[in-house]
Amino acid sequence: MRRGLATLAGVVLALLSGAPESALAQDAWDPAETAGLTGDWSLNTLLSDDPAEQIPRAAVPPGARNREPERPPSGTAQLRQAIERFSVTQTDSTIVIGYADRELELHPDGKKRRDVVNEDLEIEYRAWRDGSTLVVERKRDGGLTLTERYSVVESTGRLHILTRLHGDRLPQPISFVRVYDPASD
Repeated sequence: MRRGLATLAGVVLALLSGAPESALAQDAWDPAETAGLTGDWSLNTLLSDDPAEQIPRAAVPPGARNREPERPPSGTAQLRQAIERFSVTQTDSTIVIGYADRELELHPDGKKRRDVVNEDLEIEYRAWRDGSTLVVERKRDGGLTLTERYSVVESTGRLHILTRLHGDRLPQPISFVRVYDPASD
């Protein structure tokens, strides 16, 4: 009975704190669940989607035939540039993604946080785990939402990042997968 009340209390607290639905099923974040993410990763261009193929199609409203967009939607330029290499480290409460020029510290508890990018752009983000998948959601002023799902495929040891960009300014979502191999030095 006590365990049932504790679980119910946890669900109520999660709802009040604004945690994502998938986080409601999790009692606590366990770094071992996403331990496969830890390490250095190198882009596998042969297995990765090319987002440039998705972006022009997303700029054309559904039902418009043979119309080429005049320019890609704003906010998509960075999606075209794949990050060639990055690292992931974890502690009991954080996951740090290290890029060549910066680090992104994530707290996979589902709580909203703010990050300033390029000194003038503020982005709201939150991270949580869905089983062994790390989910990172970033919202930008203007209604664009970028969701990334990081998961390691056990049979290959490769990291797959499913990326989805959607929002009011896009006629349809943009989705693609980038595949990363464990980096070898």
